[in-house]
Amino acid sequence: MSNLKNTPGYQRLVGTMALNQSAYAMAAVAIPLLVFDVSGNATLTGTISGLSTAALVVLSLPAGALTDTFHASTVLRLVTLTQAILWLGITAMVGFGATSLLVIAGCAIVATALSAFDAPSEQSLIQQIVAPDDFGTANAIAHGRESAAAVIGGPVAGFLYSLAPAVCLAVQSCLHGLASVLVPNRKLADAPAPSSDESSPSLAGTAAEGFRFVFNHPGPRWITVVAAIANVPMSAFILLLIFSYRDAGASAFVVGLISAAFSAGVIAGSFFAGPLTKRVPLGKLGTMALAAFTAGLFMLTLVHDNTAATIVTLFAAGLPLASFNSAIGAFTAAVTPEGRMGSVTTASTVPGIFLMPAGAILAGFGFEHWGTTASLAVISTLALVSTALTFVRPLQRIPLLTALNSSGS
Repeated sequence: MSNLKNTPGYQRLVGTMALNQSAYAMAAVAIPLLVFDVSGNATLTGTISGLSTAALVVLSLPAGALTDTFHASTVLRLVTLTQAILWLGITAMVGFGATSLLVIAGCAIVATALSAFDAPSEQSLIQQIVAPDDFGTANAIAHGRESAAAVIGGPVAGFLYSLAPAVCLAVQSCLHGLASVLVPNRKLADAPAPSSDESSPSLAGTAAEGFRFVFNHPGPRWITVVAAIANVPMSAFILLLIFSYRDAGASAFVVGLISAAFSAGVIAGSFFAGPLTKRVPLGKLGTMALAAFTAGLFMLTLVHDNTAATIVTLFAAGLPLASFNSAIGAFTAAVTPEGRMGSVTTASTVPGIFLMPAGAILAGFGFEHWGTTASLAVISTLALVSTALTFVRPLQRIPLLTALNSSGS
């Protein structure tokens, strides 16, 4: 940890991503509340959330290649500034009473889609800035920071939304604006230049190399398969609870607290993530994390009507997740060729999240047609499938990260 504190540019990167992710956490509460309050239609709200995720998936396809081509610092700064402008526009519309759902949804979808550049940019900058031995710790900090942002952002969004929706949206815009200022200034010259006999690959070629690497390597390939299934319930359960509690008359602040409970568990677990990634293999961490998540969802089918029990259950379900996510990030960084981190991150992320729109739509449709309990049962079953997939041999045979680093593979 002391090495990371003294690493030039690392603290600026942490600050940038913390501000961005706080804004995302606020948007995850504010936009569903705004659309649901204006329309009263959970299916429409879930569909808009699903379209936002679908746009994120589509933009993720070229995001890694663009990051590798134009440099992570430049891409991250431009994208973050654009998000600030978009949220400022939504703030103006809501503040002046122009609550056109079509325009607001369109701007929110674009702003959400632009977050596709965050992961490849951050992973690329981590690979450039951080020593290989600190990859596990850096990724643990990243996931803990993301969860901390959700813990803070959810309740803050609920509180500010209860004052006025425009206030909440304005704060989101300010957070992105500050993040754009903090992006580390890594120059293109810092990256290794191609030799004179090398031709620069096209964007399509760079992206294709990332996908070839992921699907030819059994470890990243099976991680992606597990993530694809697990991300359906991951994207559905909080949205379903937002609908359930808002429909029952809960305040926006209570909704924010519930949305933050799972992330609070993740951040608590992140304090142990660094040591665990060095002592427990990735496959076993995945089994532990997804088993706890699945058990939590099944428990919610029984206790979701009780606010306190719901918060405690969500907190417990999130505890092991940071270790699994940290191990995935560190493993990917350890096995990825230098200069290809952006495209490989995209290639492993896009297939893993392409089913997430179905989760958001499932939450809205399920709430309106099946009710909360039945929808949670369906979501829990999907989580159980993802847990079972962690027992496949390619995942269970991934060695400890310390062994990977020492072997240089």
